[in-house]
Amino acid sequence: MEPVFVASGILLAILVIASYYVTNGIGSMGAPMRQFALFLMNKAPVGLVDLFKDEPGSGSRTWMKYGTGWFLLAVICGFIGIWHKYDPTALDSLASIGWSYDDGSALADFTNSVMGIAFTYLLVGGCLVAVSRIGENRLASEANASMVAVLYTASMSFSLILIPIVFRFVDLPDEQSIRDLITLMTTYVVSSLFFIALLMNVLATYSVRGEGTSSITAWFLIMAIIARLVASLYHVLGELTDNTQMVWLSERVLDGWVPLALMFALAYHVIPHSAKAPVWSASLLNANMILLFVTVPPFFMTEANAGELLQNLGALLLTFSMLPLFAGSINLLVTASANSGNVLKNPGSLAATLAMFLLPIFAVGGYFTGMDTLTGTDKMLTMSTTIDDGFMFTVGGLMMLSAIFSSYPLAAGKKLADTSRGSMAAWFMMFGGLAATITMLIGDFTQKAVLDSGVEDAVASTSGFYLTAAAMFYLVTIAVVLATLVLIRTGTSAQKLKEVASAESDVETYTLVGGTTTTIQQLIGRGVGINTTLVVGDSVDDEGGSTVIAVSASLYNDEITEFPEEEVQAVEEVVEPDPDKQLVMLVDYLKKTNQSVFEFFKSIDLDDSGSIDGFEFQQALISSDVGEYPPWELEGLLSAIDLDSDGKINLPELDIALAQIAAKYASVEQEPPSEEASSEEVDEDTDDVAAITYTKASLAKLKKAELIEIAKSLDVSTSGTKSDLTSAILSA
Repeated sequence: MEPVFVASGILLAILVIASYYVTNGIGSMGAPMRQFALFLMNKAPVGLVDLFKDEPGSGSRTWMKYGTGWFLLAVICGFIGIWHKYDPTALDSLASIGWSYDDGSALADFTNSVMGIAFTYLLVGGCLVAVSRIGENRLASEANASMVAVLYTASMSFSLILIPIVFRFVDLPDEQSIRDLITLMTTYVVSSLFFIALLMNVLATYSVRGEGTSSITAWFLIMAIIARLVASLYHVLGELTDNTQMVWLSERVLDGWVPLALMFALAYHVIPHSAKAPVWSASLLNANMILLFVTVPPFFMTEANAGELLQNLGALLLTFSMLPLFAGSINLLVTASANSGNVLKNPGSLAATLAMFLLPIFAVGGYFTGMDTLTGTDKMLTMSTTIDDGFMFTVGGLMMLSAIFSSYPLAAGKKLADTSRGSMAAWFMMFGGLAATITMLIGDFTQKAVLDSGVEDAVASTSGFYLTAAAMFYLVTIAVVLATLVLIRTGTSAQKLKEVASAESDVETYTLVGGTTTTIQQLIGRGVGINTTLVVGDSVDDEGGSTVIAVSASLYNDEITEFPEEEVQAVEEVVEPDPDKQLVMLVDYLKKTNQSVFEFFKSIDLDDSGSIDGFEFQQALISSDVGEYPPWELEGLLSAIDLDSDGKINLPELDIALAQIAAKYASVEQEPPSEEASSEEVDEDTDDVAAITYTKASLAKLKKAELIEIAKSLDVSTSGTKSDLTSAILSA
C-alpha cells in the first residue's frame, strides 16, 4: 500500500477522534487533565513564564502584536519582489552591505515564509479571543500564550534572518545541507513544541464551557492545530526518509487545510457577532467543516510524483475542494446580509466579509492552476504562483485585518481607535491585492504567448505589467501601515470598551432642570449623544415640549441662573425594568412564535459559545419585542436568571427561569373566582336584566324577530303572532 494512503488514514482518524472529544468532552477526566495542563503551562519552563502578564487578553494581544510586525515586513518584501520583476537592478546600490538579487526566488521564499508567520500569528490571536469568550473571558494561561508567541518569533527569526547572516561569514562544507537541516528543525520540530503548548492552553480554556455546548471557532482552531502538528511530523519523517509522498501530503495540510481552517474559524466568530445573527445554514456549515478536511485544497499546489492512480485521486479531491469553500463563503455572506448595515460599519466584519466574497474567486483560479501543477503539465508557467500569492495577500490579508480590527479591541477591552481608517485599510487591501493579482496574471499570459511565439524578449514585453502591479500592490502596503497605526492607537487609548456609548443621537436638545439628581449613564440611556445640545437654566415651557431630565444644581457653574425654589420641577423618573414582567412577555413571545426555549436560545447565541452575555440578551429582548434597554438597566433581570453568578446565561438557567414564570402566571390565570365575587357577578347580571322595563307601546314598535330574541332572553314561549309574543314578554 502506498505510504500516502496510510498517512492520510492515520491523520483523518486522529482528526475524527479529536473532533468527537472536542464536541462531547471527556467526562470525569476533564477536570484532572485541565489541572495537569495548567500545571505544565504555569511551571514549565521554570521561571520563564513568570516574566509575562497573566491578565485577561494579554496572551491574545501578544500574538496579534507580533503578527502585525511580521505582516508589515511581509508586505514590504512583497512590494520589493514585484518591483524587482520590473527592474532587477533597483537596489544594486545596497550591494556594499550584502544585498544581491538573482532570479528573485530567494526573496520570494523569504516573503512567503514571513507572510505565513504573520498569518498564523494574527489569525491564531484572533481565534484565541473567541475561545476565551467561551470560558471565563480569559485563556487558561494568558502568560503561557504570551511566552509561546515570543519564543515562536525568536525561533523563526533565528531560522529566517540570523542563520543566513551567519553563513555569510562562515564557510562550511556542504553548507546548504546544514542550512536545510536547521530550517527543518526550527520550522517543524521546535515550532511544534510551541503549538503543543498552545493546544493545551486552548483545550484547557475550552474545557470550562457549559455542558452540551460547542463553538465553531474553537472547533476549527483545534482541528487546525492538530493537523499542523501531525503534518509537521510527516514532513520531518518524509525529509529524513526521502519519501516524497509524505512531504507532499504534509505540504497540502500545512499550506491548505491549516490556513483555510484558521480563516473560517475567525470568520465564523467575527461575522455572526457583528451581524447579530446566528449562522445562516447548519447544512452548509457541516459541509464546510467536514469536506474541508477530506479534500485537496487548490492553493500552493506542488507536483505529485506518484502513479496514475494517485494523480487521478488527487485531481478528484481537488475538484471536490470547491464544495467546502463555496459552502463556507455563501453561508457567511448570507449571514452578513442579515444586518449588512452593521457589518459594513465595522472594519473587522467588513474585512472578513470581503475575504469571504473573494475566496471563491481565487479558489476557481487556484483550481485551474493547481490542476496544471498537480498533473505536471506546467503549461501555465508562473500563474500558479501568482494566484497563490494573490490569495495569501488579498484574502489572507483581509482576514488578518479582521483580526486586528475586531479581535484586538476585544482582547484589549478598548474601542477601536479609528474606524474610518480601518475601513479604508480594508478597501485598500481588497482593491490593491485584487488589481495587482489580475495585472500580474495578464503579464503571465503575455509572457507565455511571447515565449510560445519566440519572437520578442519576454522581459521587455511584460515589464509594464509588473510596474502597474507594483503600483497596485502599494495599496496593500498602505493598508497594512494604516492597520498598524490603528492597532497602536487602540492599544494606547484610554477609552475602555465598556465605557463606549453611542456617538451620534437622533435627540437634538435636552433640557436639564435643577433641584434633583441624575447621572451621565442615565442621560446616555435616554439617547443623549455627543451631538445633543444640553440646555441648562431655561424653563420647561421654553423648550416647547422637549424631553426634560433632572440634574443636580451643583453641576451648574456660577453664571447659570437656577430656577426659583417655588417653581414646580418636571422630573423624568427612571423606570427600572420589572424582571417578572419582561420574562412574562418573553414567555408570551415564545408561545406566539411556537418556539421552544432551546430553539430561542440557539437563535440568540450569536457566537455559538453555549452562553449569552448581556449584549446578546439585550438584542434578544429587542428582537422579541420585549423592550429596548441599555445594559445597565438589565442587571436586575440578568441576576434573576444567572443562577451561578458568572455574568452569563446558559440554556438551563434560561429554561428554569422561563419555566418558573410560566408556572407562576398560569396558576394565577387558572385560579377560580371566589364565591363572593361570583355572587356579586350574578347580582350584577340580575340587576342589569331587571333594569330593563318593557311596555306594550315599546314592544309594538319592534319587529317579530326582535320580539323572539327578547322572549328567548326571558325564557318564555317564542311561538305565535306578535300579539302572543308581546303578551308572553309582558307577563314574564
